[in-house]
Amino acid sequence: MGQGPSHDEVQLETRVEDPKDASPKGLALVAHGRLGGNFDQPPVRLLAEYLRDVRQLRVVTWNARGIGNSGGGNEWTNFGVWIGDAGILDYDRMLRESMAKYVDDFPNAQGVELFLCGYSAGAVFAGCTRPPLSFPQFAPAHYILISYPVDLNPLIGLHKSGSYYRSVEALVQGHGWENLPAEFHGKEPNVTGVLTVTGEWEAVLFYGMWTSILGGKNSRNVLTQVSVPGATHAWDDKAPRIVEEVDKWLRNFPS
Repeated sequence: MGQGPSHDEVQLETRVEDPKDASPKGLALVAHGRLGGNFDQPPVRLLAEYLRDVRQLRVVTWNARGIGNSGGGNEWTNFGVWIGDAGILDYDRMLRESMAKYVDDFPNAQGVELFLCGYSAGAVFAGCTRPPLSFPQFAPAHYILISYPVDLNPLIGLHKSGSYYRSVEALVQGHGWENLPAEFHGKEPNVTGVLTVTGEWEAVLFYGMWTSILGGKNSRNVLTQVSVPGATHAWDDKAPRIVEEVDKWLRNFPS
């Protein structure tokens, strides 16, 4: 596996979708999974369509490095891509660019809903991303983490897997992630809520242990954890359940 410069910025094939015949009420990013991750993976596509059509959000998705028309090396050729460095960098850049474009398109918008979402490894990337303080027009983020790869995290992240777990734990307890960007001065930004949705048959070895740890750290009272019976990591015919659980969760918040 190569050691190419995963920190380099590359051009990503991106899809930006607004609600039909209406101005968006907010912004959502939905990141792909691994091994050919792209914006047409069923969990990504179904969630994106729901957020666009039902929640009336501008939705941004993209293809992984080396996939489709995205530049750069993929996880098979670049060690930094394999362990997640590139995915986190790309998510952070896509968020900053998308927030800037939204503010440019809707300069009078305030209290804009913001959703940071991801499927599989994309959930790791989303969980390691914080909205920059330079966009006060946006409300505290909703995090939607689909199939967070609890059991595969050590294989994906190798020596960084502990930091990836702590990034999500910090979202629900308000502190504790050593890689929190310096602009936050050690205090996690506020969040509206954190939802994890996992298939029953992908929660094998460490899922119960980690979800218990995560729940025990939920001092902000922002966490909801859901396990969907009969679903695997690929979701297949159970994929519509992702949208059902997200919709059920969002009913708890004022529209």
